[in-house]
Amino acid sequence: MKQLTLSLIITAVFSSFALHAQDEAPKGIEGKKAPELYVSKWIQLPEGKEKMDVTDFEDKVLVILFFQFTTEYAHEEALPTLKKLVDKYKGNEDIGFLAIQAVGASRMENTPDKLGVVAEKFELDIPIGHYVSVPEFPGIVGTYKPGASPWWVIIDQEGVVEWNGTYLDADSATENLDKMLAGLPVD
Repeated sequence: MKQLTLSLIITAVFSSFALHAQDEAPKGIEGKKAPELYVSKWIQLPEGKEKMDVTDFEDKVLVILFFQFTTEYAHEEALPTLKKLVDKYKGNEDIGFLAIQAVGASRMENTPDKLGVVAEKFELDIPIGHYVSVPEFPGIVGTYKPGASPWWVIIDQEGVVEWNGTYLDADSATENLDKMLAGLPVD
């Protein structure tokens, strides 16, 4: 009986460590070169473009919002925040914005036809993409390593991910984006 009890205690302790370690797994790719997007379906592209990628924003700051149409937080917080930022920097050629719907588990609801719905509802006049898994490519999850949906990625003028995360406050983002655009270090 004592051996069984000891075994259960040891199992519980190691399971707890394993779960904690799993929670502590790094999310995102902050500090690393931003990888290609591999997004083939887009709306609202600049004239003459068939697709967008991070390389289209060389020497610019790029803000990307990966979202799923079905997440409540995307509609209540993330997309309105994106709209605020797009409006704030409208006409500034040194910063760009992309929104990309990552399908996730809700393939039947996160469909390409939702791109126009998002653009219209949030009055977003930026390129909006729809990512679908591509064979032999690790996808958004494999390359950008999002911790959740939605997932923000801010890329600096050198193409390095300056910040990534789930929650982005428009005021703090504006303060740090202004610093990035001025060539200053960010908080």
